[in-house]
Amino acid sequence: MMNKYQRIGFVLIIMFINFCACTYIEKIKRPFMPKASTEYSELSYTLSGKTILSDATLAAIVYETDDKIRAFCSQNGYEKLAIGELKQLKVKYFTANANNAQFIVIRGTSNFANVKSDILASPVFDALSQIWLHKGFRDAALGIFHNLENAYPRIVPAKKTIIVGHSLGGAIANVLGIYLHQNNFCLDRIITFGQPKITNKNGLAAYSNLPLFRVVGAGDVITCVPPKTRMFTFVHGGLKINVDDSHISYTHFGDTKNAIEDDPVSIHMDLDRISRAMYHKISYYIKRLKPHQDELIKIVN
Repeated sequence: MMNKYQRIGFVLIIMFINFCACTYIEKIKRPFMPKASTEYSELSYTLSGKTILSDATLAAIVYETDDKIRAFCSQNGYEKLAIGELKQLKVKYFTANANNAQFIVIRGTSNFANVKSDILASPVFDALSQIWLHKGFRDAALGIFHNLENAYPRIVPAKKTIIVGHSLGGAIANVLGIYLHQNNFCLDRIITFGQPKITNKNGLAAYSNLPLFRVVGAGDVITCVPPKTRMFTFVHGGLKINVDDSHISYTHFGDTKNAIEDDPVSIHMDLDRISRAMYHKISYYIKRLKPHQDELIKIVN
């Protein structure tokens, strides 16, 4: 068993390895070159319940087979469809165009490789974003980010861009949004459902102006992870949109209530909350959102 000083030494070695890995990543060619900075310091937005439901439907369809994704896009006016997958991490995503916008839709946890990405909660300093990020989510987002180079000119910085994801896919969407923001993409919104946390308070502050809309279902324990530890405290960002069986509500960008969930978890989550896994399913989010299609969320930062 290691003594106190051996444990400290071990932690320092891991941090040094992470730093070296990130220094290498910084040298990777970015697929898109920024022309000018894009700021969201004054965010004015109206988001309808119908739009949120439509985005949730996209977050659900990416779990289906390629043939079902193609059929859905063909029937619903999504064009220039391109389906991709990170082979090693088994993270599936697709890009498509509709209503003068380009969509990037990322699948959530669906296999063991995804579970490994979920639990790789060790923070790593990311040289591209210059903040600390959840390693599993960062690795997946970085893979998709570089794969988008192969989709060019399907994906172009000047076109209105919408990134959608559920669960693991939501966390990846958040990190990917940071990368695309750095590359001067016209981000219309990053909308996530049941998203885990990706960074700490300093990381949140560095990108607090992103148009991130985080839909949180009552009872969804996954939105509370990773748990707080002595070494690192993950927090949430963006606008938190709460939905339960009868209500939908929101606060405003920058509200401290958006940062940490109301139902925090420890490393040992209790069995009662784990048993409520249905609240995390994207199908349950869709069920809860349907009654609110006619409502409007008006945001002025």
